Amino acid sequence: MTVATATTTSQVVLAAGTVVRCPRYTEGKNTGLRKAIVLGLFNEDDPKGGYRVYFYTLGPAGFDPRTVGFAFPGEVTVIGAIEDMAERTVIKLYKGLGEFPGSATVRYRAGRWAYHLRKARLAR
Repeated sequence: MTVATATTTSQVVLAAGTVVRCPRYTEGKNTGLRKAIVLGLFNEDDPKGGYRVYFYTLGPAGFDPRTVGFAFPGEVTVIGAIEDMAERTVIKLYKGLGEFPGSATVRYRAGRWAYHLRKARLAR
């Protein structure tokens, strides 16, 4: 498992593209723990402020069906990185992010990894 993190004055910050398990809130109610991808910090100036996350198992990124949300640092449990995912999952993640604002870093990382996996599969 390779998870990129940055440390800022005794605060570990998860990198964009880290796979986490965190609660999803809809209309103020906790709908349970779900897998999500960290898109980045909610506020770039405050690493303790929380993360923007994309619940990739629920469909394309968006706010109408609430698939993009917010998670506090204490609520997230790291379970891996994009590089730990299967080719099919990475491709669905890449397509699901589409042109969603603020997802360029994760989308680039997923696209690059999907290409690598496809190339390795076809080389067999």
